[in-house]
Amino acid sequence: MPQHTTRRSVLKAIGATATVPGIVGTAAGRGNAPTPRFAAFNVVDLGTGQVQEKGDEQAAAAARVIQEVDPDVLVVNELANNRQEATVDDSVPADQTNIEAFVDNYLSEPQETYLEGIDYEYTLQPKSNTGVLPEEDYDFNKDGVAGTRPGDAFGFGNYPGQYAFGIASKYPFDEGAIRSFQEFNWADMPDNLIPFAGDEGVVTEPGENETAIYLTEEELDVFRLSSKTHIDVPFDVDGDTVHGLFSHPTPPVFDGVNNFNGRWNHDENRFWADYVAGADYICDDSGTEGGLSDDASYVLLGDMNAGPGDEPLDPATKYFVDNDDFNSRSLPTSPGGAQLGNQYATANFGGDGSKVDWVLPSPDLSKRASSVVWPNPNANKRGLADDVATASDHRLVWADIAVQPGSSGKGRGRGNR
Repeated sequence: MPQHTTRRSVLKAIGATATVPGIVGTAAGRGNAPTPRFAAFNVVDLGTGQVQEKGDEQAAAAARVIQEVDPDVLVVNELANNRQEATVDDSVPADQTNIEAFVDNYLSEPQETYLEGIDYEYTLQPKSNTGVLPEEDYDFNKDGVAGTRPGDAFGFGNYPGQYAFGIASKYPFDEGAIRSFQEFNWADMPDNLIPFAGDEGVVTEPGENETAIYLTEEELDVFRLSSKTHIDVPFDVDGDTVHGLFSHPTPPVFDGVNNFNGRWNHDENRFWADYVAGADYICDDSGTEGGLSDDASYVLLGDMNAGPGDEPLDPATKYFVDNDDFNSRSLPTSPGGAQLGNQYATANFGGDGSKVDWVLPSPDLSKRASSVVWPNPNANKRGLADDVATASDHRLVWADIAVQPGSSGKGRGRGNR
């Protein structure tokens, strides 16, 4: 994406940012500016049976970690969408969404005597592409069998809605102004990195013990960009609009010689950079075209499965860290990540600390404090380190972000189709 001078890039240059290490930190106010706390937490493969009833160890541990931080806006990645799941299994409870059940059964009840429950008034459980098959059968993963889960779904999933995400908030949002991009086709992104069967260098006949994933011309017409969904939720923060930009791109692994998932992850992350730059090619699921307006305020949240320096494509550096449309002056750290050799790490993959989870504001918003909840296991205060490990191999990431009154625009799309 070309660099360009915008109001946001100017604000980034003059904006103030501070980070506070530790578990919770202190939210510093600036005049009368509200300073909501935004948080992202991938609670790995948290299923319907775990949250719809009380007593699950992983759900309770995750709730304890969240209560330690008490975020105002929270996204829980890899929380199954039970209403999608119920479309293929009528035994799945669907009266209450999984994010509502997680709030009622776990988050609203103190997980330690010194903690308070959190009653999130506003929740959202977006539909996910995981486990969703196209109307016609395609062999997306090129295993010789078409139309089967998980590999031939729009996003990897053993059932519809697996690995989805839920959003909980103390701030209201306008449901009519939400923009989702679940159905946006990857081929509709200009200069995409799709491994297409007709392109030079794309392997369609792999050698022995090799895997080659690619798209055919027919598959280009249906394959979706988002492996879960990309969604813009406009929160009303004391009268000002802050857009929450949520997604969970596919991990850039398990894909064979064409680097299919690596390219897919790159373009899923690039989407947000194009969106906040107001790219004209973007079209949401309701038919509204264009990206955000230039004066919009926003926060990117979620497990992006991309960290600075991840080779060979490194979308995190290109589209987040070195992009003037995001405030990346300082990134949250933790003692636990530092112990593994990467103070910025947000996940522990077999002893390897990786940064993949993000809470990243627009440059007109001041980051007042931030951290990754990852205590040093040798300093297991009140057993928190144990619950952190039980909850997930990811760590909760949070940031306190000051919102200046009158600083945000509504930021709807540029037109209608």
